[in-house]
Amino acid sequence: MTSLLKLLSMESGVPLSTLKLNARILREFNLITYGSMGRAQEARLSALGSFIIRLLDDELDARVIVRSG
Repeated sequence: MTSLLKLLSMESGVPLSTLKLNARILREFNLITYGSMGRAQEARLSALGSFIIRLLDDELDARVIVRSG
């Protein structure tokens, strides 16, 4: 996971320590999964993480509809 976060840090300018902390928090809340030795650079949304993303997308869509209508 560190190599993936290093790449993300270089591309985004966000400090590596911040990305590591956020990844650990997301994993503790069961929102993402990562860390298997065979797939070291792979991180995935958990079912709960996917559910929350869908909720946020629906909320954002509702706000856009209300403002444009």
